[in-house]
Amino acid sequence: MKRRPWRELGLPAKLFVSFALVSVLPIGLLSGLSLRHLLNIQQVSVEETRTLLISAQLNRVRERLAEEAVRLSGQFTRLQDEAHALASLAQAVLAEPAAFGYRNGSRYRLAADGSFGNSEDDGRSVLFVPRYAPRLAPLVDATETLDLLMRPIAAREPRMVLCWIILREGLTRAFPWRDFDEMPRDKDYTTWPFYSRAGPEENPGREEVFTDLYLDPLSGEWMISCLAPVYVGAAHVATVGIDITVGNLLRDIAAIRVSERSSTLLLSGSSILAASGNLPVARLGLDPARPSLGQDLTRSSEDEVRKGVDVLLSRSEGVEFLRGELGSFLGFSSVSPPGWKIVILVPESDVIEPAYESAGKVLVETSRIRRNFVHILLFSVLTMVGLTWVVLAHQSRGLREILRGVRQFGEGNLHYRLPAGTGEFGRLAGALNSMADGLLGRKRELQRVYAQVEQERKLSAVGRLAAGVAHEVNNPLATISTYTQLLLRRGDLPPDAGRDLKTVMDEVQRIQDKVCGLLDLSRAQSPARTTVDLNRLVEEVADLTRHEANARGIALDVYLDPRVPPATLDRSGLKQVLWNLLGNALDAQDDAGTSVRVSTRFVPEGPELVLEVEDEGPGIPEKVLPKIFEPFFTTKEVGQGTGLGLAVSYRIVRDHGGRIEVENLRGGGCRFRVWLPLEDRA
Repeated sequence: MKRRPWRELGLPAKLFVSFALVSVLPIGLLSGLSLRHLLNIQQVSVEETRTLLISAQLNRVRERLAEEAVRLSGQFTRLQDEAHALASLAQAVLAEPAAFGYRNGSRYRLAADGSFGNSEDDGRSVLFVPRYAPRLAPLVDATETLDLLMRPIAAREPRMVLCWIILREGLTRAFPWRDFDEMPRDKDYTTWPFYSRAGPEENPGREEVFTDLYLDPLSGEWMISCLAPVYVGAAHVATVGIDITVGNLLRDIAAIRVSERSSTLLLSGSSILAASGNLPVARLGLDPARPSLGQDLTRSSEDEVRKGVDVLLSRSEGVEFLRGELGSFLGFSSVSPPGWKIVILVPESDVIEPAYESAGKVLVETSRIRRNFVHILLFSVLTMVGLTWVVLAHQSRGLREILRGVRQFGEGNLHYRLPAGTGEFGRLAGALNSMADGLLGRKRELQRVYAQVEQERKLSAVGRLAAGVAHEVNNPLATISTYTQLLLRRGDLPPDAGRDLKTVMDEVQRIQDKVCGLLDLSRAQSPARTTVDLNRLVEEVADLTRHEANARGIALDVYLDPRVPPATLDRSGLKQVLWNLLGNALDAQDDAGTSVRVSTRFVPEGPELVLEVEDEGPGIPEKVLPKIFEPFFTTKEVGQGTGLGLAVSYRIVRDHGGRIEVENLRGGGCRFRVWLPLEDRA
């Protein structure tokens, strides 16, 4: 049996041999070599997996802390912004109380002890004045304006319990309504921390600040306030605040978990502001008989806790391990603007045990890998066979697509497109598609040129016919006109006869106008060119047309490009073109059309001048568009048009070497665009 050389082998055989050399042999060699190293890899991978998983757990703690710190920071920043907005409004109100006439509808009464306010909930802000004086009445009225901002803040902030303002004069307003009857009447509220904390002594920068924990005298709850000072000139006249109870903070803190046994704290310095319910108070060395709220971690009986707090106070974020009986990871991150820290305490076992479990799984999986090498080798052989089949099928499919496309192009279907790709067949398909695009473009150009030639032929034929008809009609019309004018000069005509003769003259004039249109169509002489300012010509025709447009209730808008230069044009012919286009635009307006737009534009690339006329009518039906420049074609009713205007305009523009285009607009209406070269290209 004679051996066949490589070059005579078919494509399937070549592919089979190539895949065998490239895939099967290397896989077999690599499988044998790799089995030796798997045991070493197994031991190293288990240790590395433990280390990486522990590191991943700690990174998860850091990421969760960072996310929660950003979230809480955003909430406190929003509280600062809202307090600032309320303080700004209060500053305007207190600077000029008489300028604010808003009234919220509350009714106030003066109590027997001299206090003043609305002691019942009326759905509006509560007013409390412990020592009322008539001079405070303007401030009482003006501060009702703050309801416009307090109510939206309360609706938008679910964690807020009270939004308030305390004036230096002793007036307090808050929302939502709270019972102030229990408040002492002889107390100077401006000396209380939640007023003076925002004052110039403690807050010279006049910024929004947060208080430490304090006990609310109304509700008896521990809370934190965001304060903003109100200044009129250099005087601190009031403080506004937004109160958040620790209970709301507790709900937020309790939701932050990274494991089942992890606990969360919110610290101001080393003092606990809020903590989750599972906080190990005793293991932290704190007093288990007291609530965690308010306890100081620096007073812990555990040395490891105090060391961790020192690190926490010196850095903005990080993760520390607390040794000893506590055996936990301490993660922390700063929450600005209050300057607090959010802390997560995770037991060591919650971090280490998942790592050991995962390492055990790695050990099991590496054992399975050794058994799977044989399966991989068999799978590789099957893959080679399948890949060979896929490649052959792909090549065959690509060739069939190319043949189908060639047949479509040969049958004249130049709109058919082959699916493009990156391979040889894809590039060939792209080349064939480009060829079809070129042929389609040339076909369209031929159709356009043919349409122009056909239009010229029609105009020439109609012109010859029009010249003969005009000659035959003008002679009898001249005779009728002459004798009619002679009769009108007679003084013995009855009145009825005079009116009839004038009617005859009007009809003769109308026929002569139509004959002039025919003559315009038959003239083939070159335009009488002079230097024409196109903008001025448009203004003249627009001024003549504006009266008729106004009578129809249509606005005629003119937009002229100041860059349009003087050009050598047929002034009379262009005037007739513009007159025809404007007349058609006015006639095309229906009930919805209210304006006609005429504009000029200079195109330096040509250089060309562009004249555009747009209307808001119903547009031109698509099937009619190719016929509108044909002589005697019109869409108007019988007696309202001859169909010569656009045909004459087409001839005049063509004689200038230009072109006229028409298109329907998307929103309704139609646009005629005339292109005129600055140099004669006729």
